[in-house]
Amino acid sequence: MNKSGHTYISLIIVLSIFASSFTIISAQEVKPLKDKLTLLECREMALQNNLKLKIAQEQVKAAEYKTAAYKTNYLPKLSATGLYLYSDATLNENIEGGYLPTFIPDGQGNMIPNDGFAYLPDIPLELKVGGTYNAALQVEQPIYMGGKVTAAYQMAKKGQEMTQVKEKLSAVELSVLSDKAYWNTVKVKAMITSANQYKATLEELHRTVKNAVDAGMTHRKDLLSVQVKLNEAELNLTRAKNGYRLAIMNLNHIIGLPLNNETEIADSFTNETDISISADILKNFNEFDVSLRPEHHLLSKQIELKEHQEKLTRSDFLPNVGVKAMYGYTNGLKLNDETMLDDTNFAAVLSVNIPIFNWGEGRNKLKEAEVERSIAQMQLKYAQEEMTLEVTKAFNNLQEALLEITLSSKSVEQAEQNMKISKDRYKAGMETLANYMETQTIWQKAMSDLIAAKATYQLSRTEYLKAVGKL
Repeated sequence: MNKSGHTYISLIIVLSIFASSFTIISAQEVKPLKDKLTLLECREMALQNNLKLKIAQEQVKAAEYKTAAYKTNYLPKLSATGLYLYSDATLNENIEGGYLPTFIPDGQGNMIPNDGFAYLPDIPLELKVGGTYNAALQVEQPIYMGGKVTAAYQMAKKGQEMTQVKEKLSAVELSVLSDKAYWNTVKVKAMITSANQYKATLEELHRTVKNAVDAGMTHRKDLLSVQVKLNEAELNLTRAKNGYRLAIMNLNHIIGLPLNNETEIADSFTNETDISISADILKNFNEFDVSLRPEHHLLSKQIELKEHQEKLTRSDFLPNVGVKAMYGYTNGLKLNDETMLDDTNFAAVLSVNIPIFNWGEGRNKLKEAEVERSIAQMQLKYAQEEMTLEVTKAFNNLQEALLEITLSSKSVEQAEQNMKISKDRYKAGMETLANYMETQTIWQKAMSDLIAAKATYQLSRTEYLKAVGKL
């Protein structure tokens, strides 16, 4: 084999090894999704991937930073300042000289005028600004601000707590949304099963009637009647499948998966064990406490926030005391070409501000803050009544959903028996085809009602748990 042939084979081997390695690495990196998702898993995925909840979480972080920033107002503030001034301005003055009297001491040491004079020449003065600069460190410390620092810090803390409650509220709302999407998917999936069963029943009837038509035992119009029902069943089955596809896409959207992901769910309505009837809920209805709800917590925090707002407003009209100290170096200003300022210096300032008269501004602002606090208290009371009504409504819906399941189950049972009897009578020639098909339609509707009742129960249960603050 020539040299080029060896080179070609070597290249193929290298590429094969590279491709195998890439396949192994890719296989290790890909983590397939679990085959079937439960209700709680869908909730967790929704909480992990929802952008609205992530925004709420970021708002909590922002509130934490804000609280930490307000806390620093208790501590001294250290800063550095610098100043540079250049000006070509010059001040020229001349102190006029002359003859000055002289004095001599007498025998007792007292100064007495002498007959002589001393000559003092003129003194020229030239003051130049030139380049003057100053650099200093300064410390500021509030001593008493009328409670402003404490009130502002407490307001920031309440704001932080409110963002945490809002995050929890967003999580609850998202859980409800996820549950609705999940149980709607279960419902539509069960509708497909029911539609398949109904279609299979009609297909069996179609074969029976066709055989009878072929044998000349019945008229062809009976076969056409069955065919019409079969066409309707086929259409309903297609609609159910399309509805299931949309339900899966909606669920994927909420839990953060690609819309076209072939997600499968773990729950179904195939038997009564799938319905977890909570007897304790019905038994302990009067023991609910709306204060467990995030909405109640949020309004309670709002009242506390308004109380601190009132204190903050009051602090604007109380005395303020603060101290500032500065240590720096200054250089500049020349007098007759000699630098006048060239040394370090220290300064301290105590500042006191006492509001005396403001034409009732303080009183009016305090009244406004008191009214806002009163409004927040009334809003909480109103919301408590609204939440109590919501709990009662949710409980009634849950109770009705449980009753609907019981009655729908009986209806399905009775419809099945009726359809079986009608089938036997039809085969015996004692029942018309129209009556038999009517029993099939009644059975199919009873099944649909039962599926809808089970889905309604699950959603009502979620809404009830949300209403009592236990979701």
